[in-house]
Amino acid sequence: MKTVALVDTNHGRGHHLTYMRFFSKTLLEMGYRVMSFYPQPDDILPWIQENCPKEMENFHAFEMQEYQWQELPVVGQLPKLFPKWTRWPQPVLILGRWQKTAAVIQNAADQIGYEPDLVFLNWLDNYLSYYLSGPMIDWVFPYPWSGLYFRPATYRFGQRYLPILKTPLSHLAVANADRCQAITLLDEYEAKNLQSDVHNKPVIAFPDFTDITPPDLTYSLAKDIKAKAGNRTIVGLFGALSKRKGLLTLLEVAQQCDPEEFFFVFAGSLSKAMFHQDYSTRLNDDYETVQKIVESSPSNCLFHLEFIPGEPQFNALVNSCDVIFSAYENFPYSSNALVKAAAFKKLVMASEGYCMGKRVEQFQLGVTIPEGDVGACLQGLKDLKIRLAQPNTDRQPDFEGYCQQHSLQQLANSFEDVLDLVSVHPKQSATRVP
Repeated sequence: MKTVALVDTNHGRGHHLTYMRFFSKTLLEMGYRVMSFYPQPDDILPWIQENCPKEMENFHAFEMQEYQWQELPVVGQLPKLFPKWTRWPQPVLILGRWQKTAAVIQNAADQIGYEPDLVFLNWLDNYLSYYLSGPMIDWVFPYPWSGLYFRPATYRFGQRYLPILKTPLSHLAVANADRCQAITLLDEYEAKNLQSDVHNKPVIAFPDFTDITPPDLTYSLAKDIKAKAGNRTIVGLFGALSKRKGLLTLLEVAQQCDPEEFFFVFAGSLSKAMFHQDYSTRLNDDYETVQKIVESSPSNCLFHLEFIPGEPQFNALVNSCDVIFSAYENFPYSSNALVKAAAFKKLVMASEGYCMGKRVEQFQLGVTIPEGDVGACLQGLKDLKIRLAQPNTDRQPDFEGYCQQHSLQQLANSFEDVLDLVSVHPKQSATRVP
């Protein structure tokens, strides 16, 4: 029986908990032993016990916190050589993270008597940095590894170059490590582009699955939406609300729409961090704009600016809508908002281009608009309302096909693709850093 170690030191941000739970469950049901490293293992253990009790004997959960830079056992005597440094350069910090992760895994392996055949980094982004190379990682990390790359650097930083020499830099140079088995990511389109940057290592697309627990039909907020909306078309924006989610655009659309035609729901915590002025703690004018609109209580809007308690409640909100607004701004990545919408057969609006827009167009899931374009959004909503009232047989959304591509079965297939590589690149001994 092969052993897989799953590592993620992020908690309470996005879908980290969901991924750790479902990755663990999927691998256990595939017949693997799983070591889970997560900041709050008590959030994992009861869920695994409830959802796959027969495999509990093969599941081991360990606590693993994110490391502050002061705690990192960074290579050799560097702290003594440079005592005036108040913060280490990024490559040094990331190399230290690899080293510390290896030490925590080794300690856990000593406890249970099994070493991992594969270490899978659920958030690979935390282990990447420019100026790191594959041999550096082989030097400090002794296990075969892979990981899920969430936010490709080409989207965030563009192409970066080595100063003076102007040589192109790769954010994924660590993938050239001998022990790297494959790179995985959620964007099937970008996977093809990344292959040229990751020499001799597979780039495998993972499904952007979601938890489709049946909706909580007793959830009072979902009931309020239906009661207040009446016969109007319901448009929903859910999750951490921010400018990046298109919040300001949709608020402006709500103000310009006929209040008797559309009803808008904004549910989730208001992400104040997304409204900070530059890097200060002062909130910018956009936040004040949002607050004023909320306080004015427009008749065609419902605001619930609080954390949605769980997946059954979240899914109840999605199920209560006619249209899911996913026209995010400055967001070229994947989002499981699309599979939630498809699971409950809801049309969506997304920003054109990039991953989400391409998927919406490929599977006819709704409409795409230029990001932040209020006029296009108004017209798009009218088009969606017509589609809801008069389904066009030539433009039927392929909800089932999309859900299948982003299913847990596809997750198992993708994991199998990665694990099939481990026997080709067996575990070797690393040079231990003192």
